[in-house]
Amino acid sequence: MLHPSLKAKDFLVADSAAMQAVVSLVEQHAQDDAPVLIVGEHGTGRELVARVLHQHSARAGGRFVAVRPSFEDAPGRVATDDDCERACRAMRAADGGTLLVKDISDLSAASQRTLERGMRGHNHDVRLVATGDLDLERAVDAKIVSRPLYALFEPRRITVPPLRERLDDLPALFARWIKHYSLEVGRTTPSISTRAVERLTAYPWPGNVGELKSIARRLVVRVPRSRLEAGDVDEILPIVAARVPLEDLAFEDMVKAKLAGLLARIDGYPVHDLHEKVVARVERPLFDLVLAHTGGNQLKAAEILGLNRNTLRKKLAELGMQARKKKPGREDRALDGD
Repeated sequence: MLHPSLKAKDFLVADSAAMQAVVSLVEQHAQDDAPVLIVGEHGTGRELVARVLHQHSARAGGRFVAVRPSFEDAPGRVATDDDCERACRAMRAADGGTLLVKDISDLSAASQRTLERGMRGHNHDVRLVATGDLDLERAVDAKIVSRPLYALFEPRRITVPPLRERLDDLPALFARWIKHYSLEVGRTTPSISTRAVERLTAYPWPGNVGELKSIARRLVVRVPRSRLEAGDVDEILPIVAARVPLEDLAFEDMVKAKLAGLLARIDGYPVHDLHEKVVARVERPLFDLVLAHTGGNQLKAAEILGLNRNTLRKKLAELGMQARKKKPGREDRALDGD
């Protein structure tokens, strides 16, 4: 639950173009009572969008009831109730307001039929909103989600972007969660350094806003100072290996990266000629490329390589490049990354 001084709409930050598009759709769909489907990755804030949709609609004075697919959150649930009765109970609980069904693809077939009948028959004065994954259409094709039920939602679809695609919103989102948790524990809200925000922005956020919220909570609990610094963020953010484009790596760095993997894979196995094998694996592609460049002319290839022709021919023979290659050993396969 949010602190009483904060509302759901306070957390629908839309500094980014991606979220401005979401806000536009929320305002558009808030004008009627038709079912709405909100899709996105987990942790993107799909329920938050549903709450804001409710707050901007004519039903804002009614209840907002959010239930999981089993309807176990529905008020008055009895353990022996069947799926249809639980679905009906949830719709009655949200009478006059909005019913949010989380992860619609996890609904039982019976619950889906009950919701569809309720929506078509207008038996309940309730606005139905559902959340789902981005590939919900595949669930429909697999008959996990009823096509008729999906058809009721599909015309009004809101896609919530992942946090990595709306980084312009991150500073404000983070600041608001820091404020929220500071109020919860009764402390003064700490300020946030620019470098701390830079650390947060550089992180890929696989858990989206849900993960950002968790990081904010942990920082409020762990850091008693009046200012959050980059070092504080570094201590709790998961370490993610940076991906460097291959063309940006120096040749020596590429070789070292390959050899590091090789040594890890052959650990515990008897290897006594590593230098010879590594040199051979570097020479082979080099000779291949130079010979291709010279059209197979060994004399020209030897000149480019700075070798005499006899030395080149000898090396080609040693490498098996003029005869059938021998079956590779474990260290050869390790170098290939198999």
